Amino acid sequence: MFHPLVFDNIRVVLEGAVYDRDFDGAITITGRSDVMDMATFHRLFQIEFKQAGVADRESAVLAQMQLRTGLADIAAEQLEQPLTEQIGCTICIHFHLPMNASKEIPEEARAITALLDEIWGQRPYITHTLKARLEEKRYEWPPQRVDNQITLDFYRKIDEGNIDDLRDLIDHTVQSLHHLQEYVESQR
Repeated sequence: MFHPLVFDNIRVVLEGAVYDRDFDGAITITGRSDVMDMATFHRLFQIEFKQAGVADRESAVLAQMQLRTGLADIAAEQLEQPLTEQIGCTICIHFHLPMNASKEIPEEARAITALLDEIWGQRPYITHTLKARLEEKRYEWPPQRVDNQITLDFYRKIDEGNIDDLRDLIDHTVQSLHHLQEYVESQR
């Protein structure tokens, strides 16, 4: 009989818990993917959602939860050999939000990080990646709008022993999404 990987077990629970939040009306799921990369032998599950009621707005903040595992973890689990220190997968959370480029970007990034630190207790490592779109033959600098990808990285592996923690992780993500959406609306 087929024995599911740690990744598969966590993916099923994570996906189900996020869909529960969608059914409850707190969020609207906007996308999902489950990828097996045959070139590098890694797995990626990604689910994206926005706050319910604002999902169709241009100013809607997008939350993206990513679950990953790689060749060493898959092989160690299947071969039952200690090829890696701990068998498991990693989870990373991204928030994508529009920012007004006319504001002070460093101050805004600090305010957003402080907002997330209040929710997460300074546990994940937070980075901001800013991106601006420059249309052909309309190079305008500074741009009016930038997109900010905020990444929360926990820098540790999880396994089936962490399944009970997934609901709290999702609750924190939904709470962060709500507060970030309020922040974006207050900056308009």
